Amino acid sequence: MKEYYLWLLQLMGAANPKSLLLIQRYGSAELAYEAIARENDVRFLSPAEKKRLAALSLDNSERILEECGNKGIGIITLDDGDYPYRLKNIYNPPLLLFYKGSLKGLNSEVCISGVGARGATEYTAKVTKRTCTDLAKLGVILVSGMANGVDHIIHSSAVEAGGKTIGVLACGIDVDYPRGSSQLRKQICDLSGAYISELMPNTPASKAYFQARNRIISGLSLGTIVFQAGMGSGSLITADHAVQQGRDLFCFPPRDVFSADYCGVIKYLRDGAIPLFNYLDVVNYYFDSFTDKLDELNRKYDVSPEKHFAFGKSKTDAGDDTSVSGKNADKGIRKKTSSACVKRGGDAAEKFGFDKNEPEYKVIYDFLKQNGKQQLEAITDSCNISPDDISLYLLELEMADVIESFPGAYYGLKL
Repeated sequence: MKEYYLWLLQLMGAANPKSLLLIQRYGSAELAYEAIARENDVRFLSPAEKKRLAALSLDNSERILEECGNKGIGIITLDDGDYPYRLKNIYNPPLLLFYKGSLKGLNSEVCISGVGARGATEYTAKVTKRTCTDLAKLGVILVSGMANGVDHIIHSSAVEAGGKTIGVLACGIDVDYPRGSSQLRKQICDLSGAYISELMPNTPASKAYFQARNRIISGLSLGTIVFQAGMGSGSLITADHAVQQGRDLFCFPPRDVFSADYCGVIKYLRDGAIPLFNYLDVVNYYFDSFTDKLDELNRKYDVSPEKHFAFGKSKTDAGDDTSVSGKNADKGIRKKTSSACVKRGGDAAEKFGFDKNEPEYKVIYDFLKQNGKQQLEAITDSCNISPDDISLYLLELEMADVIESFPGAYYGLKL
């Protein structure tokens, strides 16, 4: 199957949302290939895509597979069971990922992404290193963009702490960018981390790829931390993706509120992003994910809840189906399943037109209407829909504003 995904990637280009729509229309990457390449169904292709089609063959994909195998480059596609489920459930997920290292833990551990300026101030460098070192010691998987500045501090802090980190490249997996990063990449892999790219091998870095890869950085994570950002910073693109994906957004308060280096951070804090003062704020926010680890962590790092954590009730202790979504958590709005949710979800359902679509959409909608917000696995099992198909149904329902996603691969009716 990988050769068909590679063929589609070459035809449509990376980060093209039409790719997933073609897979949905024809049923799989292989069927899309059969329809477009063999039956010449080119109704949905642009002139540039038609031109690329004429020069493509499945032999190209098979050569790429062989070359990647020889170079130790792994390839994971949307229909692989190990494809990160958080990433699978964003708008326009990558068709496939080229990677080196290990992707284990991305579906089970707390993943936090961090972004910031390439020209990090002394203050930013200090808080980034301290926070990321402490989070890495707690077993948090740190995700960033492998660029200079804050990205480099995040990855190197994780490595120095013996933790796991994931680097998302804006170039081909085998391109040395930023120059001289090969040693850090090796250290990341030696500690069971990985670096990944959705781009074909040997693709040079470009501005467009930097912007596109930001959705992957936030998409892999439960939440994103902005350490430093001016008004024109690319970090704000990642922050916007995090909000749009329903993920949590944290910001470190600026050292100087009058400095242009931090005006982007101020914007998000003013709009309701979660203020972050040290790693304990992250642990506090995802407390339930750490409860079974605290004794072990305390023995290793003196991480004692009595000494360090000012916890009240955790988010799931309220006695009802209450949660904080990434989209509204940064506005301080606590949401819960209610009759209003059902009513507005019903309005969206009427516009969606379930009677004109496959029955699985209505099955999912009725299940969420009856049971409230549910996790991906519960939806898959209860609705009797295969894991390969469920994400596509959920994605289309989310794009139609019938449902929305929440941290931890939960879904509920759109409020």
